Parts: sequence; C-alpha cells; structure tokens
Amino acid sequence: MYDANEIGLDWRGTLDMMSGVRNSKCSIVKPNNHLEDYTGRLRAILKMEETIVDSTMGKLIWAKRLSYTDSNYRDCLVKKSTSQAHAKQEAVIQWLCYKTLSSLGWSQHCPPIYDLFTYNNSIWFSMAPIYKAPVLDVYLKTLNTWRIKHPSNGKTLLGILCQVASSCLALQNIIGFNHRDLKPDNILIKSEDTKSHVLSIDNTTITIQPSPTTVLVDFGFSCLGPGRLPWIQAGDDVLPPFDACPRVGRDLFMLLTFLLWRKDIQESLTEEYIEFFKSSLRLTTERWSQIQGTRLNPKDWIYTMVTDYGFQCPALDPMTWLESCVATFPDVVSIRTHSDS
Repeated sequence: MYDANEIGLDWRGTLDMMSGVRNSKCSIVKPNNHLEDYTGRLRAILKMEETIVDSTMGKLIWAKRLSYTDSNYRDCLVKKSTSQAHAKQEAVIQWLCYKTLSSLGWSQHCPPIYDLFTYNNSIWFSMAPIYKAPVLDVYLKTLNTWRIKHPSNGKTLLGILCQVASSCLALQNIIGFNHRDLKPDNILIKSEDTKSHVLSIDNTTITIQPSPTTVLVDFGFSCLGPGRLPWIQAGDDVLPPFDACPRVGRDLFMLLTFLLWRKDIQESLTEEYIEFFKSSLRLTTERWSQIQGTRLNPKDWIYTMVTDYGFQCPALDPMTWLESCVATFPDVVSIRTHSDS
C-alpha cells in the first residue's frame, strides 16, 4: 500500500489502483508562498526564484523550500510539465521510483519528490536538486582520452551503463517500470561521487567497480504496469495509450542505440567494447555499416521501434544484459547469488 500524502496528494492504494491518481486533489501554493495541502494544512513555504529552463519540454525553476520541520530554507527544483494532463502521473511515478530504489539502498540514483501542487493554475512538483552532475553526453567529453580509442573509455561507460541497468532491473521487477525515454540527456553523472556500487535484490548481489554515480531524470514518458496495459503512465498524449508496460529490454535498447549511433562513441571505444555493444543490440554487419554511415539522428526510428506492438528485446532485459557484462567484463561488474555463499 502506498500513501501519496507524503507528497501532498490525496491518493493511497496499491499499484493496480493508480488510475485514481489523475483525479486526486493535490496541494496548492498561495500568493503568500504558503504551500498548503488539500486540507488547508501548511506543508512548507516555497519561494520561486530563478527560471532555469522554459521550453517546449517544460519549465524548471530554482526555489527555496522551508518545511515545518526545518529551521533553514533548502534549495529545490520546481518543474511544470508540458503535458499538464499527465503532470500528476509523472510526479507520482518519480516518487515511486525513488521510494523503491531507496528501500534497496540505491536512493542516489533518482531525485526524491517533495511536493505535488498547483501554482498559477498549473500543476507543478518540487524535487531535490542534483549538484555538479552534467548529462552523460557532456560528461563523456570531459574524459582525458575521449575521441581516442582507449580501454578506459569503455570501462568508464560500461560502469555507468551497469548502474542504469541495475536501476532498471529493480524498478522493473518491483513496480513494473519503463522509462520510455532513456537517452543520454536523461542520465546525470555525479563525477565527484565515484565509488563502488552494490545492489542486492531477489537473492542476488550486483557489484559494480568504482565509477561515477548515475542519476535517472525526466520521467515524463514513464509508465508502470504488469506487462500489458499500464496501471499508470505519463506522456500518453505522445505515446500510444495502450502501449504495454514494461516491455522487455526497451529502456536499454533505447540507450545503447542512442549511444552507439554517435561518432564520438565509435571513435572512443576499443573494438572489444564496440563488439560487445553490437552483440547486445544483435546488430548484423550490414546494420552496423548503416549506423556508421548515417548522419541522421535515429530518434524517430528508435521511438517507432520501441512503441511497435510486438517490440521485445530479451537480450537487453536488465538482468540478462548484466549477466552478459559479467561474462565479458568481470573486472567491471560481478553478480553473486546468496546461495553461493
């Protein structure tokens, strides 16, 4: 049983009851900056400050938040989704992702949601900021050996991707999650937080060698479901409303395809890593030649593929792919079942 009162939404129930989220009452920010829940109780004081992003993809604002349990204001990010009809769903999905990962000691891989509220007649939500964390594309370009075929490039990238796969594994298995927009822009890299990463789930422990910490962001197209019609989804004014969720291997297929298409990835990874990613995607020699030769962004092709009615990619099921990583690169990731101990 989940209780969204935690984020100021009048909804409680199980995953298969999530269709009620859309019509549930949420909090409100008054002109005096008081953030009151749906009963009128004061949750916090929220002061909007600088606009960071204002585009067709939504709006992000820096804000200061003072809850009744705090003595000082704290920074937070406040987001208004472009798809207002699905803003509550996006916030609730991110909230559940954080709760799920946090229960496994993996909370650093998803920003927590603080509040879901109306402000100036629109639906917004506040969340924890992630400091000094560029998107994956930008981070890779800071590596000293980038654009040179060097083994360290592949090892660093694989450590990052194993964290993403581990997050997807936990979220898929526990709450039926698909991100559905898992591209490099939606992965932040905390380069100053480089460490080993250990996830224990379903009698299995996954250990990833020291690598910068990854954070999943932008849940605007995400869904939760039992493998068929979703319980809840965001972005269903863009994606097919009856898109099955989760689809096996969808998120990792998207991410690897976006990455492998890029010329700087092709120039920076040694052949053993290129061959591994090609085999993960089941790319034929002909298809690989097409990818190398194209100058077009594959975005439209990727989204068409992953929303096709029959799309499945079993080789990129998170656990299956992680096991293939262990077999090929045991110095990067290991998996131990508890029965082995």
